[in-house]
Amino acid sequence: MKLEDVRPHDCLAQAQRLLAEVDLIRAELGRAEDARPPLAVAGARPRACYAVALATWHKLDRLAAELGVASARFAHAAPPPPAIVPGHVRQVIDAALARVDAIKQHLQITEAVAPPAVAPDQEPSAVLATLVQVNRQLARALERPITPGDVYGVVARASSYAARLGGVAALAPFARGRRPADCYRALAACLTMVAATAARHAGPALTLGAAPPDVAPGDVYDLAWLVLGELAFVHACTADAAPVSALEPPATGHRLPAHVDQLARTLAAQLAAIG
Repeated sequence: MKLEDVRPHDCLAQAQRLLAEVDLIRAELGRAEDARPPLAVAGARPRACYAVALATWHKLDRLAAELGVASARFAHAAPPPPAIVPGHVRQVIDAALARVDAIKQHLQITEAVAPPAVAPDQEPSAVLATLVQVNRQLARALERPITPGDVYGVVARASSYAARLGGVAALAPFARGRRPADCYRALAACLTMVAATAARHAGPALTLGAAPPDVAPGDVYDLAWLVLGELAFVHACTADAAPVSALEPPATGHRLPAHVDQLARTLAAQLAAIG
């Protein structure tokens, strides 16, 4: 299927297949299901699905490495955010399914998942909600779960985009004892702000339902990718924005949830300065 011929319902069918495949792996590893209610999503565009699908690929690649499966490289060049279409989302989901196939072969899982029926007239929001479900089950399968350090790196990248857009703000005060739920709330506030800005270029605004119960770093990681994706879109739509260098040093090292919360509150101040 050509890139331009892919529609959201094609992506949804592949995302549903991916969810079923990940459930097979999780069960084989003896891990309990994440039974929390699905996240409510509205106003998603393909770029949001693309961002979370990348988070999915990274989690699957981590799981593969934990299990001793040969490493892989993501083969597709990232398109400019305003140019992302369902076909690009399908590319990432297909790459994730390739990682799943390698993991299943390593674990000697022979069961095959039947391709889901393609239901027409589906929206990107349904794709995004399904990918979040995939990521929740993946988080249960990982030996080394997503850490605050992983989240911090994504938020730091988002802060770099905000800085190029003129978002200058002092580092927020450090507050001890923060938990993933605090980080999630801070990033949810960032998403509300940047989604409103993105909607001025191409509406509607992306909105999420209430924070899930028992927020884990993996939930915060997915949300951070959404914030990053929306900021990258706004940056690409801003003609005079300075570029973010690919050579910019990544944020590394051990981090606490308090560090993520601090950086997320700093990012919120940056976004407020942009207006």
